[in-house]
Amino acid sequence: MEGRRGLLLSLIMAACFYGNAAQMTECARVTVADIVFLVDGSSSIGIDNFSMTRDFLKSVVTGLDIGPDKVRIGLAQYSDETHQEFLLKDHMDKSSLLPALDEFPYRTGNRSTGKAMDFLVKRYFTEEAGSRARMRVPQIAVVITNGDSGDDVVAPAKSLRQHGVLVFGIGVGQANLMELKAIANQPSERFLFTIDSYQALHRMTEGLLQTVCMSVEDQRQAIEEKFADIVFLVDSGVKVQEFVQIRTLLLRLVYKMNFGASAHRLGLAQYGRDVRVEFLLKAHQTKEDYLRAIRVFRQRRLQLNETRYLGRALEYVYAKFFTSEAGSRADQGYQQHLVIVTGKDSDDPVYRASRLIKSSGINVVGMSTGASLSELPIIANPAYIYTGIPTVPTLKTIFEAEKVETTITGDCKAANVADIVFIVDESGSIGTANFQMVRAFLHSIVSGLEISWAKLRVGIVTYSDRPLAQVYLDSFNDKTELLTFIDILPYHGGGTKTGAALNYARDNVFIKARGSRKEQGVQQVAVVITDGESQDDVNTAAANLQRAGVTVYAIGVKEASRDQLDQMASYPHNKHMFIVDNFEKLKGLALSLQKSLCHNIIQQAISVSRRSRIKEGCFQTEEADIFFLIDNSGSIYPADFLDMKKFIIEFIHTFHLSPEHVRIGVVKYADSPQLEFDLARYSDTKSLEKAIEDIKQIGGGTEIGRALEYMGPLFDRAVVTPDHKVPEYLVFITDGKSSDQVKVPAEKLRAQGIIVYAIGVKSADRDELEEISGNPKRTFFVNNFDALRSIKDDIITDICSQDVCKDIPGDLLFLVDSSGSIMPEDYQTMKDFMKSVISRSMIGRDEVHVGVMQFSSIQQLEFPFNRYYSKDEILSAIDDMRQIGGGTTTGAAITALSQYFDPDQGGRPDMRQRLVVITDGESQDEVKAPAAALRAKGVVVFAIGVMEANTTQLLEISGSPERMYAERDFDTLKDLESHLALELCDPERECKKTQKADIIFLVDSSTSITLEKFRSMQNFMKSVVNETIVGKELTRFGVILYSTNPQSTFTLKQYDSKRQVLKAIDALKLPFGDTYTGWALACTLDHFNQDNGGRAALRVPQILMVITNGDVTDRNSLVAPSVALWDNGITVFSIGVEGASKTQLEVMAGGDKSKVFYVDNFKALENLYRNVTHVLCNSTKPDLWDGDIRLIDAGIPIFTEKVGGNITHACAFFSLSGSRKIFCKEECEEKDILVETTGDRAQSGRYDIRYEGEVYESSSFLYVSITNLTKSDSGRYRCRVGRELSPGSDQHFEIRVEDTPTTCQPFPASTSRPMTAATVVQLSVRLTLFVIFMVSSAAVLIFCRRRASKAEDPPVEAEYLNVTEANPVHEELGEDRRSRSPPEEISAGHNLTCSQFAEDSV
Repeated sequence: MEGRRGLLLSLIMAACFYGNAAQMTECARVTVADIVFLVDGSSSIGIDNFSMTRDFLKSVVTGLDIGPDKVRIGLAQYSDETHQEFLLKDHMDKSSLLPALDEFPYRTGNRSTGKAMDFLVKRYFTEEAGSRARMRVPQIAVVITNGDSGDDVVAPAKSLRQHGVLVFGIGVGQANLMELKAIANQPSERFLFTIDSYQALHRMTEGLLQTVCMSVEDQRQAIEEKFADIVFLVDSGVKVQEFVQIRTLLLRLVYKMNFGASAHRLGLAQYGRDVRVEFLLKAHQTKEDYLRAIRVFRQRRLQLNETRYLGRALEYVYAKFFTSEAGSRADQGYQQHLVIVTGKDSDDPVYRASRLIKSSGINVVGMSTGASLSELPIIANPAYIYTGIPTVPTLKTIFEAEKVETTITGDCKAANVADIVFIVDESGSIGTANFQMVRAFLHSIVSGLEISWAKLRVGIVTYSDRPLAQVYLDSFNDKTELLTFIDILPYHGGGTKTGAALNYARDNVFIKARGSRKEQGVQQVAVVITDGESQDDVNTAAANLQRAGVTVYAIGVKEASRDQLDQMASYPHNKHMFIVDNFEKLKGLALSLQKSLCHNIIQQAISVSRRSRIKEGCFQTEEADIFFLIDNSGSIYPADFLDMKKFIIEFIHTFHLSPEHVRIGVVKYADSPQLEFDLARYSDTKSLEKAIEDIKQIGGGTEIGRALEYMGPLFDRAVVTPDHKVPEYLVFITDGKSSDQVKVPAEKLRAQGIIVYAIGVKSADRDELEEISGNPKRTFFVNNFDALRSIKDDIITDICSQDVCKDIPGDLLFLVDSSGSIMPEDYQTMKDFMKSVISRSMIGRDEVHVGVMQFSSIQQLEFPFNRYYSKDEILSAIDDMRQIGGGTTTGAAITALSQYFDPDQGGRPDMRQRLVVITDGESQDEVKAPAAALRAKGVVVFAIGVMEANTTQLLEISGSPERMYAERDFDTLKDLESHLALELCDPERECKKTQKADIIFLVDSSTSITLEKFRSMQNFMKSVVNETIVGKELTRFGVILYSTNPQSTFTLKQYDSKRQVLKAIDALKLPFGDTYTGWALACTLDHFNQDNGGRAALRVPQILMVITNGDVTDRNSLVAPSVALWDNGITVFSIGVEGASKTQLEVMAGGDKSKVFYVDNFKALENLYRNVTHVLCNSTKPDLWDGDIRLIDAGIPIFTEKVGGNITHACAFFSLSGSRKIFCKEECEEKDILVETTGDRAQSGRYDIRYEGEVYESSSFLYVSITNLTKSDSGRYRCRVGRELSPGSDQHFEIRVEDTPTTCQPFPASTSRPMTAATVVQLSVRLTLFVIFMVSSAAVLIFCRRRASKAEDPPVEAEYLNVTEANPVHEELGEDRRSRSPPEEISAGHNLTCSQFAEDSV
């Protein structure tokens, strides 16, 4: 109660702030209302308190203007039963009303508040009882209670409110606050009052009157009859009988509706080649005037087949009818309707005019008496398209509708989690009529959102001289009631202090106590609507709001300051800032803003996964030198300088830093440049981050030109080898204009091949920034330093998309909208966009193939996949494209293009196939089924919608919000180029590049390998190397050439960079000899040991790639070394060419056919690397977990442990800082949570959770543990980053606890592997091989003993015993029982020779 008393005092103080004069003004404006008081008369009140209730009612009534056509009062008293004291019709003046209030009796009894509210609906708010609801008089109920109800109040209260009654609740003493909240309208801050005693009732009279009077006036405005301006535009070429029908329709419409100067207005015109005006909206004053004018309306005669220019007519009507001079009242908030009656398709384009009309908020109704239904949807509202002439009641319903409810689109259904606060200017410059349009604007947006506690929450702050929260994020769970309140949103007038409103929203609305879910990871969004320049500081307030994690949309109307809107709007501004020149255009903006809101909410929700893909893509950026040149001048505040350092630190965490990969340097400048550290100074993330944190700001001027001059020599000195230049980037940041010239030094830098990104903050000069970068796409501007993080992904994506597209062949087809709605300049922008994306791809016969199809009402293939194989040809063909014009049938186009992904049309279904659809409007046919059929073929579809594209259709086309983009205009396509290129080149690949492994190539260099064939083998090896991340702590390579003797060319520890490895492979020499593969395999094992650079002890995957082209010379010796390699944890990839034996390849690979590759010629070997590296990458994924793990159910890891054991699992996330971290079981409901924390460590019994950031390749991890396992611990578990409403943030795994063995002794330690189906096959093969090996060994032993006495005989190899005849896998091994003898120099003993070989090779 104390809290409610505080609330009451706040309300009273608020009322007092406006003063008694304001109250008098508010209540003086209340000319009409029906108010019913429902008074608690239960026994708990007592006669004395009840007397005070009577006094309170008289006090309130005294402040109202009572009369039959003014305010009417009704009174009911309730206890067990409800008593009708008097109805609304009973007392029409104060002289009879006040005595009635003095005399009504105290009934006593129990309390049934629910029954009493039902009584009001049935007996009071009816026409018979005196209610004037049908006359649009506000209906008000004031419920006074002092305790719990004996029955349900929720349903009766809802019924009362749904009856159109505004319900105020007054709780006295021990009143149940939750019940009161259920009774009164929301928000409680406006409709609910609580006091501690009946003695205090008199104190609240003034506050109640103030609030009731304000609400009555707002309700009156909301429910008063709304009129419209209606213009009919009739095709002069319709048939005569149709024209008669139209005239009759107009006459009946005027008869049925209220037309006149102060009611509905009507305008009329007809068109052919030109427009003939019949009468404007202002022409007639009365219904009779309209009827006379319509009766003389005659059809204009057209020539046979005379052209009809509807497009031109629409432009004329917009310019001549929908203006104040012509009688339009759009500026007063009146609905604007245009009714088009057309008999044929237009002979000129209608798109531009249609878009202009719709953007102005004019509702277009289309009637076709012969026009095709492909054109009408372009012109008219899809909900109001009719074939033929509709009935009068149908049109009457449209014109009398007070609001056009917004349909919830597909993207707004998908955008189902966010906290949105509207910050609404209510200053005096707006005025009552315009504020009514603001209410309608808010109503339209909110009606198209999914409002509920669990989904979208909405808050509203209004402000003038001071801000006030009208709706908190926890105020409404019911969208209907929220919309009801928006319709009566109060308007006060006053000054314009937007900065104060932004601060207020941050401190009082975006908080957990009032419903914000920021701590749960839910997006926070603010939408600011203002019509003028703020009288306080907006920039700092906006920066602080954004720094608090709120995305800000800025909407400016009329005189709003563009600079201040720019300061408020989040980056990029073109997606978060909207400007209209008058309030009536807010109607046209509503759909655009709603679409932008929902789409951006979706994009933000999936940004973590997209950011993760950016990181993965950037990890493939093997080499780059990046310098930061940062402003150190005195104009930068210390907090801003810190933000700049944070930006650099976040930036560097995206890349793999090392001397051989990406290097970072920093230079700061003011009056002169100063090197903080060069590219070679720091080689790891941790030390680099510390160095950045230690940078000190000195201050000074801003000489950018001098700093740019300084950078050229720095980049030159950083070159490691003159013959190998890595990509070089400069990221430049400034907050002001340079005091010297920048153009020449910037051009000089770019001429060196350095790519420059220019970032301006606050007062930076945008033209100067573009001079520095030389490219608008690499020029960025933000209003505060905290917003630097917003552009980080754009710059990083641009850098990384240069590299990530290499070696990813596939088919890429663009399907581009070529309809008439696209302006010529936009069509060119779309072509430039395609060219930019294609420029980042590797085009070639064996690389990426590109096709392009245009569509409108028809489809036109520009070129298929197999026509052009060079970038220049493709870009030239796109330049030659010409716009088709016509409608938009996207579904038919998707169906038509499907065939081009098939082999007979040049498609390559065995490779990645992608489709990019670009459209600017709603498709006139169904897209869902054709798109689903195409995706079912394995084609990945990206949908890009611009301007009026239907986002529901975009989702249906792409099949996923992650592949859907909705842009406001064609210019914003430029922002998509790098992002789309990255997505296209790397779409959902399971594995990108091998990151960590020890790989040795064992290369056949026998006599059968010619020099040309050896070059192909070298090219293959280099391609494999290029598909890995090479480094001392990453992937290492070694090469062994073998023929008669194996020869180590270089070991795993010899080279640390890709450049060195590639150079060493190029230098390989062909030794020639026989093909002793078994011998080479046996001698390879030592090369994986630690002395030679092997890292098996560190759990680094050990890989041997055998490349051979013929039958093995020592086939009898192939089995034993293959088994030995497997037993030592070495995976063998067998790669055969030409005459290689597939059976022998399988033996070497341990029976795992997935690691056996064969091509019939050496040229094909050069392209085989793609298949090999894909398997290699998936075989060497980093093992982040301890224990025996198997993957089932689409990659859910399974741990198998014994009873009493312990288990720890690392859950990888992109970012966890500041989030709630949860370890839970099964469905992760509250009962399933085992342990949780918002910090870094927590423990609960046997369960432990520990957070470590940036521990593996810039990722963050949650380590979750269970100790002393029991059988009941078996089951599925989750790690969750505290987004309860975003299950995509979960990491799943399963634990299986087995009984501890009681008889078996532990096995010796060895390298364990996951037990998969393939492993079972491998074990079967190994068992067979083991038998072969044992028998062979016995044969060798017998043979050696027999030969012991014949040492002088030439050495021969032991016979291969025929024990595999029953095993077809190894039949070939027994074909020749006696192979050729190994050379004399290695026959003395294999062990000795291999040992000597290992020593020699090192």
